[in-house]
Amino acid sequence: MKAPSLLQLSTVQNIPDTTFNDLQLRRLLNSKTIGILSRPNGEKEILARQELFAIMRTEEGFNRIKESYNQLRDYERSVRSWRTTSVLVEKAYLFAEVLTQYKNTCQMLGALTDCGERFAAIAAYWTDALAQLPDLDEVLAKAKELFAVIGNFNISFSEKTFMTKDVVTKTVYSEIASVAETLGFTLPEMKSNRIRMTDTMSNAIAELYDTEYTTVVSLFEPYQDMDFDSLASYIPELEFFFSIVELCEKADELNIPTCYPTVAKDRKYLAKSAYDISLFIKNEKRIVPNDTFFTSEEPFFFITGANGGGKTTYLRSSSINLILFLGGCPVFAKSAEIYPFRSVLTHFPADERFTSSGRLQEEKSRVDTLLYGCDQDTLIVFNETYSGTDDQLGCQMTLETATTIKEKGTFGLFVTHFHEVRAGGWPILNTVIEENENHERTFRIVRDFGMVSSFATDILKKYKLDALSLKERGETV
Repeated sequence: MKAPSLLQLSTVQNIPDTTFNDLQLRRLLNSKTIGILSRPNGEKEILARQELFAIMRTEEGFNRIKESYNQLRDYERSVRSWRTTSVLVEKAYLFAEVLTQYKNTCQMLGALTDCGERFAAIAAYWTDALAQLPDLDEVLAKAKELFAVIGNFNISFSEKTFMTKDVVTKTVYSEIASVAETLGFTLPEMKSNRIRMTDTMSNAIAELYDTEYTTVVSLFEPYQDMDFDSLASYIPELEFFFSIVELCEKADELNIPTCYPTVAKDRKYLAKSAYDISLFIKNEKRIVPNDTFFTSEEPFFFITGANGGGKTTYLRSSSINLILFLGGCPVFAKSAEIYPFRSVLTHFPADERFTSSGRLQEEKSRVDTLLYGCDQDTLIVFNETYSGTDDQLGCQMTLETATTIKEKGTFGLFVTHFHEVRAGGWPILNTVIEENENHERTFRIVRDFGMVSSFATDILKKYKLDALSLKERGETV
């Protein structure tokens, strides 16, 4: 029976590397955490991870799981040392350490029965695995006795194995030094001779203590083919949880809330006071929250407004929190209800790698590739796509992209400076200026219900098609 895992990973990387690059998450999270987040799973896995995160966010739960993690690291180091040495006597000593650490690790994991469903299964498995080795304590005790006979030296397991002078020799030396002092002499401090064990030394020891060494090898023979790798597989899984908990602790310092979203049955993405944690990279102390509101009736929005008004921040907040939710992690919001989407895709022109075909064609090619992979279970976001071309062509391509997204039923956001999109009847988000209690001006993103007509008028004025312009040219309205 295979050892149970903490994480049930999807076999498909549904969130591409470009998404993590665009959202700056590679500067915030390590590559192993990114690798796990790139494979989102469904409701069952999300809920299981949320349960474990909730336990790890308590002081007691965190300390117990951290202690188990440290024990796993000690075990991993002992296995690595044992496998990398070719010196026979050293290998025997190290194998005793492996078996001792194996026992200690099984016992520690076996005590985590009350740390959620996943750990309960792991605890039961390794408790049973240890029970399959009823003679292990007796074997280790016997081996210790034999090593005491062999060991007229001590072994240091720090990084290299050394032979050192016998502790008895040190005791005798100290007695001599004491007598010398009564005679008025002071002996220099005795220094241990550290000698790296070689194959020659190992063979000599094995020959000198043939009976003891042969008995040790015989004792360990039944354990040589054990599975020593499954225990260590929990280390990167636990590191994933620790990396997200560290983010949450950073948010705590800034009074940023976290929550475990409800898993929605129908396609929606609602979040109250959501934060863009990518701003942690810049050590921002004051991050403005925004609400997120996607539904099957309004799955797509254009975002317009002033430069520096928080449009890109809103886009990152929506995308990052969705990725975290799909990874079963806490999200940075007061509350949320989110459908388990299949993928998150992004297009940020600033990250384009231009070829001889030019920027516009490069952008169009990437957008076409992204749109091809979209479906109803995708959130796709665009940040000022087509901004490098003239307004008329850029606006046309922007609206064509939005139409394709609508036809596919894909959820999405499109940050654009083409205000002409307002005249097309699309749902609009806009930046508004607010002032806090310290009289500091901030921008928030809000649903725009009443500005379409005024912007339509602005567009008419821009192209001199408004009533006044027509009158000045002698044309009728």
